[in-house]
Amino acid sequence: LFMVFIRMLTAFLVLTPLVLIRCRPLRIPGKRDLGLLILLALFDPIGFFVFEALGVQYTSSSQAGMMWALGPLLNTMGAWIILRERTTPTMIACFLVAMGGVMLLTLSSAVDEHASNPILGNFFIFLCLCGAAGFMVILRFLRGKYPAVMVVWVQTLIGTVFLLPTLPLGLAPLPQTFHWESFMTLIYLGVGVTFGAQACAAFAVARMPIAKYSAMENLVPVVALFTGLIVLGERMLPLQWLACAIIFAAVLVSQRVHRG
Repeated sequence: LFMVFIRMLTAFLVLTPLVLIRCRPLRIPGKRDLGLLILLALFDPIGFFVFEALGVQYTSSSQAGMMWALGPLLNTMGAWIILRERTTPTMIACFLVAMGGVMLLTLSSAVDEHASNPILGNFFIFLCLCGAAGFMVILRFLRGKYPAVMVVWVQTLIGTVFLLPTLPLGLAPLPQTFHWESFMTLIYLGVGVTFGAQACAAFAVARMPIAKYSAMENLVPVVALFTGLIVLGERMLPLQWLACAIIFAAVLVSQRVHRG
């Protein structure tokens, strides 16, 4: 919780001068839009980052990255159910097959130094992805009414205010020692990810169908998988590689169906 709070606070401090300069005069959201913006922040960043932070404590980077392969399908299913964007029975079947691959990946996981409780960790990552899907759907409701930097600024403001009480309550204990490496990591997460990536996502989703945007997310599990294997020295069992192949196959077929 402390890590997520610092991410929110850092992004908020970076975004505030940009919003004051680029979004003048500030447009005050109506009651409906204000409710959507609050719900947006509850889904992402609050729910997303909290469940992500919990998940990576219990599962490996490689498995968490493979779970991200579900992101495009979850986004597409959310858009189909709530926004009535067109989908097909094949797309739904791909979603179910990918879910089966995730179940196989999770149940075949062995406890090691990188994954102390992979079942719990992967479940938290799944909840994190549900938060991301909710974020996408609500952004489509807003339909680009507000600049991307303002949307992310509202997210970080609500996230900071929501997590601030965890400090005095002891739910997010302060670090006892200072390390430059940890400090710079938090700054990167706040500026590069919470600000940079979220602003790009908000800009893109407001201007294209969710299914088309989600196709680009297929790069995430590839990068995460091989980064975990190469940089962190993680290892995967043969059955887990089979599960990865099932997930990738389902996602690739779903994208071919969408393009068709």
